[in-house]
Amino acid sequence: MKIAATTVGTQGPESPTQNTQRLEAAKQVLIAANELGADVLVLPGGYFTSDDYQSRQRIANSLANEAKRLGIAVVFGVDEESTGPSNSGVKGKKQQSSTGLSLYPMYAYVWSPTDNKKHWWQQRSIVAVKRQKPLINAYAEVRLVKIGAETLAVLLCGEIFNQHIRDALRNCKSRPNVVADLGHRGAGFKIFLGMEPLGEGEQGIASMCSIHVQGRNAKKRYCTPSMGYMSTNCSDRIVKGPPRIEIKLLDFSLQNPAACYH
Repeated sequence: MKIAATTVGTQGPESPTQNTQRLEAAKQVLIAANELGADVLVLPGGYFTSDDYQSRQRIANSLANEAKRLGIAVVFGVDEESTGPSNSGVKGKKQQSSTGLSLYPMYAYVWSPTDNKKHWWQQRSIVAVKRQKPLINAYAEVRLVKIGAETLAVLLCGEIFNQHIRDALRNCKSRPNVVADLGHRGAGFKIFLGMEPLGEGEQGIASMCSIHVQGRNAKKRYCTPSMGYMSTNCSDRIVKGPPRIEIKLLDFSLQNPAACYH
């Protein structure tokens, strides 16, 4: 699977009033990813910001429709809240599900040409947790999407630190080829603490992350069972936006997905 990983600058627009500008930048990235031969483009969590359910669905549909026009799969995040981003990247109030699990107002959206269907999921966890039933059952949902003959699993930000969520991925019958984590903020986000356990042993799964960053030439992070946790500062394309978006093609059919070819 060839994945276009992205780092998105935090100096660009980050409010509902700027979604149109962010959509235009995302369209440019879709075109670039398609030209690079990517099977799927992965943008960070909270790439868009919405005020309510209707605006969230509207902006998500706009990007999904563009991906459909180009025939490339896309994964991206939409946060739903009316306040500005916090330092932790967690915005808005938690919601309680019927299982008693705290859900956060952050959502992952996926569209793939394989099933021509839009999927969306709400974030379940932000930190590593050790919980007993019935909450463990709520973490057992495995969020998968078919992309061609392969399968991508989707996690939102801190979900990758949750052992129950990782175990569900490692033990599921429909084994994903790669896990994509949609991070919110790169500062202090120790993604290796989730990636390394996910990739361990015979049931290890490759993973990658797209995230918001402050600097340029930021690290594109990934992990494979054979190579372990790695990163590269290289980019294959840059969209100036705003926001500035750096793109790196990760080919997970290779031993080193982020090998830099220049």
